[in-house]
Amino acid sequence: MTTICIICFNNHAEDDCPDFVSSSKMNGIEKKPSSTLTRNLSKVLLSLPTQIQMHRCDDTITFSPTIRILKTTIIGPFEGRFIPEDKLTTSPRNGFLVKIFRENGNNLVLDAQDERKNNWCCLIPPARTSQEINCLLFQRKCKLYAKVVRTILATESLSIWYASNYAKAIGMPETPDGSPLALYGKTGRMIFR
Repeated sequence: MTTICIICFNNHAEDDCPDFVSSSKMNGIEKKPSSTLTRNLSKVLLSLPTQIQMHRCDDTITFSPTIRILKTTIIGPFEGRFIPEDKLTTSPRNGFLVKIFRENGNNLVLDAQDERKNNWCCLIPPARTSQEINCLLFQRKCKLYAKVVRTILATESLSIWYASNYAKAIGMPETPDGSPLALYGKTGRMIFR
């Protein structure tokens, strides 16, 4: 089976991708609490980049950019409370399983229930259809990132799903609704998965 890199669409794993270093990245800049008020803020709010707005309605959290986010931008790394797989006692937030695979087999899963312990990336809601997908989750070494797979306008919300290799590794479908996802490689050619 051929492994297609989500970063550059060539035949190698993300760990081996030379384009990762040159990709534009959108990191959450952790702000250090400077007063009693900011100490009570969640890590989600403290790590939110200035280009991203968080919207909360009841128990639902969504994120939208204040500017256009270009395709190929890398978001992350995902930082949060990762616990051993066998210690997870609650369902994944929004039913979206996030796992770090380790060589020794002691894999870790994200416990995203507590906003005080997770950065904003960990709460990007999962897409419900293949048309909603604009970010794909992938693992590089022992860190998780999301790649923007189509330009996201300021009027849109970020929606994440799993990169193909990652979806197979955790036993999830390649798209939430089973429809094919059209991606475009560096040469402009369409790649369906």
